[in-house]
Amino acid sequence: MAVSTTFGYNAPEDRLWLACAAWPQRLWLTRRVVRAMLQAVVQSLESAAAAAPLPAGDTRPAAERAAAAHDASLNQPQPGEQVRALQMGREATDAPALQGAVLCTRFTLLTLGTQTELVFDTPAGQRRLRLSRIGLHRWLHALQLVLRSAGWTDWPAAPDWLTRSYLPPALRSLLTPPPADSALDDEPYDDVP
Repeated sequence: MAVSTTFGYNAPEDRLWLACAAWPQRLWLTRRVVRAMLQAVVQSLESAAAAAPLPAGDTRPAAERAAAAHDASLNQPQPGEQVRALQMGREATDAPALQGAVLCTRFTLLTLGTQTELVFDTPAGQRRLRLSRIGLHRWLHALQLVLRSAGWTDWPAAPDWLTRSYLPPALRSLLTPPPADSALDDEPYDDVP
């Protein structure tokens, strides 16, 4: 069964929130909890890459194998999977769903064979998510995107494989603004001799 989660950053609270359709309310995630989540998930994915058997001739370090698995998870649909784009949006800082959110006081990651279970302890009880390895990569990617909007400058650097762009170079150049000192050519383009 596919699990859908949603993240957001709430500036007045300076916290992230996490929602899951299967939960009765959203969770508030503090910097401390988010840092523990990020470190645990990154370590889990890098450890899995280090422990995986290497194909003949593959001498890449574990971080590069984790990067390849991350790229494949984000860009290669699984058999029978409907392709869905990652959706980004905004929500009012005083959204009604946030009024009933509960604070996550502790995070635990459990590895269960090919599945990973994320356990969030709250005063209202535990909230759990069970994800495949691919789902965990996708979940971590979405978390990283929201962290960028938080602007937490005291944040430890994420590994390169988590923050790098996986867009093809041609698309990446379209999304990168030209340097401020570059002159734009105002001459009209005419390909007729």
